[in-house]
Amino acid sequence: MEGKSEIVEVKTFPFPAGFNWAVGPAMQRFIQALAGKKVLGAICPGCGYTYVPPRSRCGKCYTVIEEKNMVELSGRGTLMSYTKAHVKMDGNGNFQDLEKPMTIGAVKLDEADSLLFLPVEGVKAADLKEGLKVKIQWREQTKGELADIMGFEPAG
Repeated sequence: MEGKSEIVEVKTFPFPAGFNWAVGPAMQRFIQALAGKKVLGAICPGCGYTYVPPRSRCGKCYTVIEEKNMVELSGRGTLMSYTKAHVKMDGNGNFQDLEKPMTIGAVKLDEADSLLFLPVEGVKAADLKEGLKVKIQWREQTKGELADIMGFEPAG
């Protein structure tokens, strides 16, 4: 093969290219807890900042957060900000128009410092305001997946 090279065109892979990925132990435990309608957070042992969903390292002080630092949260919180969405992603990188606008809220759970960004439903436009007390709106049949949390609704 000295001196001469040949270009070979390949139109298909000769093997299936499957992918495996893991969310890590903290996120795996968070997702599994959703099946029981429980929300877990992680408290940084270095600075006390509470993350939801949990993380394995603090973004503020870089301390390692271990499984023993995970705590159950109430699922109640405060609407810090919100916006109206008129489109959604279709899963292929394209925008798709919504039939009606959706309210997306930035919610700080009572026992957490970080925010969750999820739909807010069941609130009249006139009653939608920062500071509104909300609670998690659960899917009727939970399966232990992120979609178990449908969004937030007013806390009554």
